[in-house]
Parts: sequence; structure tokens; C-alpha cells
Amino acid sequence: MKYKLVVLDMDGTLLDDHHQVSEKNKRIIQHFSKEGIQFILASGRPYASLYPYVKDLGLQLPVIAANGAVVKCPLTNKTHYASVVPLELAQEILNYGKAYGYSISCYFEDEVITFDEEMVKVHWELEKLKAKMMDKFSVEKAPNKIIYSAAPRRIEEAFKFLANEYAERLYITCSADIYLDVMNLGTSKGKALSYIMHQMNISSSEVMVIGNNFNDLAMFEVAGLAVAMDNSPEEVKHQSGFVTKSNTEDGVAYALEKLIT
Repeated sequence: MKYKLVVLDMDGTLLDDHHQVSEKNKRIIQHFSKEGIQFILASGRPYASLYPYVKDLGLQLPVIAANGAVVKCPLTNKTHYASVVPLELAQEILNYGKAYGYSISCYFEDEVITFDEEMVKVHWELEKLKAKMMDKFSVEKAPNKIIYSAAPRRIEEAFKFLANEYAERLYITCSADIYLDVMNLGTSKGKALSYIMHQMNISSSEVMVIGNNFNDLAMFEVAGLAVAMDNSPEEVKHQSGFVTKSNTEDGVAYALEKLIT
């Protein structure tokens, strides 16, 4: 199969456990880019955190950021698409998180705010972003995404409650076992990818997606081939068409070399 587009998740997929793109992954991506295959980064991270990787890899297509809440072009800095959590619902999510002791952050197009001092360190270490610490537990404008951070068991508890309580109003997913993500209903990496595919006039059969977690499943559904990392949860692997090596074993490079002919 001649794929025209490869979509790459970041954390746990393209990035190793030190949040770096390995030299082998970079070399293989640049090789296939020269062969005419295009690449897109798709992540739960905000756009500002993704741009340095885009620049380093020499990619030109719009980036899928904040789990599909933002689609932005790195060449023109134009935002093609953006969705937000309605302000009233955002406040409800903040109130629930505060009541049950979750660490909470909100992503906006131009900044990240948090209500937890520890998360300021996390955003810098993970995303190289200076999150703004807020004392008042409220937001004045609608965020693109809200995240909870906690131990896996507690994230599972929040997911079960919020996914049921807001099933018809919000999109709730997990980008890692310690992170729960809240976006507007109808928002997902898959929706964002469908938008880009329509703009590029390419079919599902021409698209490969590589990911490792539950927030990638929406992309798996619209791609011709879904590739799961070996470090993915078993449920994610079961919904893929191919399982590659882990993110610490250059799994992206392995999949590209195996599957692109």
C-alpha cells in the first residue's frame, strides 16, 4: 500500500521516555518525507509544545494539538480549527476536580494555566511551557482542554463518573494512565484528522496512524491502517491492525520500515 499521510502521536509513541525523538526515528521520518510521504503530529499537548518538534523534523502540515481541539499550521501560524469547552461546563469540571483533590490545568491557544504548583513543574519538564499559576479556582474564558492529573486508580474513578455524567455534553478521554482530558463534545484527534484529510482530498486507505493510548482510538477509526505501540494498553492493541515495537525501541521507525512500500 502506498500511504500518502502518516499521523504520529507524540508521548509514548514518537517520543521516548525522556520526551525526545530518537535519531533513528528522525532519520526514517526524514527519509520517507523525501519520498513524498507527508507527516502530521497529533497530540494531547498544546500547540506551543509541539512546534519545536515540528520545526526539528521539518514538517509542514497542520498540527493536531490538545487532542484535536486545535488544528494549526506551523508555516503560517494560522489556526484552521479550534473548539472550546463551554464556560459553564468548564467551571463544573473545575469544581468537581477541586472537590475531589485532582491536580487541574486548562489549555488555551496562547497559554496554559494551572491551579497546582506541582503542575507548573510538570508542564515545564514535559512540555517546556511556563504554565501560569492561578489562585482563584475559575476561568474567565472557555478553554480548549481541561486535564486532571492523579494516580491511575483515581483517574479511572474520575473517568467513569465524568464520562457517564457528561456523555451527551463533553468528550472525556485519557491520554495516559495519569491524565484525564476533557474537551467539547465532537472534539477528538479523529475529527481533526478527518478535517485535514478532507482538506487534502485523500482517502482513509492512504492514511496510517501510529499511537499508543485511548485518545488515539478516534484516529484509528478513520485511518486505513492503525498501528499501536508495544507499550500500549491491551485494549488499544486489540483495535489496531499492527503492533510495532515500543517507544523506547524506535517503534515508529520499525513500523514505517515494515509497512511502507
